[in-house]
Formats: sequence, C-alpha cells, structure tokens
Amino acid sequence: MNSFSDSLYEITLYTTERKPLLEGNLRRMVEQGLRSLPGRYPGLKIPRHTIHPDRVEMVLDLNRLDEDLARILQSFKSEVKGLAQKEGHTLHTLWQWAYEEREVLNPSFWRGDYR
Repeated sequence: MNSFSDSLYEITLYTTERKPLLEGNLRRMVEQGLRSLPGRYPGLKIPRHTIHPDRVEMVLDLNRLDEDLARILQSFKSEVKGLAQKEGHTLHTLWQWAYEEREVLNPSFWRGDYR
C-alpha cells in the first residue's frame, strides 16, 4: 500500500475520451460522490474542486490518512458510475483509467484557507 500521509494533492480525473459527459444529472452525481468521500475516509478533506464537462479537478488533503490514493479515487469513480447506472444512464465506461496527480509543495497555503 502506498500511504501519502500528510500530503495534499491536486488531482485531475478525465472522462473516457474526454467526452463532455459531466453535465446535468451526471454533474449532480459527481457532486454527491465528492460530498460522500470524507464520510468513507475520515480525515480526508477536499478544500477545492471544479467540475468541467470532461474532467474533475480537486485538491485532496490526506491529513495523515493511511489509505492508498488510488483506492480513494477508484472508490469515488465507482460510486459516481453506480449512481449514473441507477438513474438509467447506459455508460460502459465513464472515466479514463488513469488520473493526474501533483503533490502540493506548499500545503500550508491551502490549509490556511480552510482549517
């Protein structure tokens, strides 16, 4: 397991083939998935996120969370896809397999804004 401890990360998740899928109901489901993440991973904070039609950008504060970043993101992607399927969306794949991550080198800037 890859523990990211007390790090902040900027994450970008893309839709399959960067199709503009995250509008309307799917956008609402992405919001719901983001709101539920801290409940499933106590200590996780999301100080900023932006939903574009073809991607989700977010800052994750792992706040000494001993959990694999890839597992957290997979959990989020699975939840959103499951919500979409329950609503009748027939998506074979919603998300690209990979994601972009960048460690925030000055985490005190973000933490000062929301703690």
